[in-house]
Amino acid sequence: MAFGITLVLSLWIYYDQRDQRAYTHERAQSLRHCLKCGRLYSAPRSEVNAPCPNCGFENSKLKF
Repeated sequence: MAFGITLVLSLWIYYDQRDQRAYTHERAQSLRHCLKCGRLYSAPRSEVNAPCPNCGFENSKLKF
């Protein structure tokens, strides 16, 4: 029984850490909306203004 509990806990920790590493890049992104062409895209949070990949217009972060 102790082996089963240890196995479940170790798998839980392994998959939790794997998912955390996989989504670190996505969490560092912010959503942008281009005012010129209407496209939604993501850019690094550290950038104040990011150019649209479609038309090149510089857009700021979306504020909710």
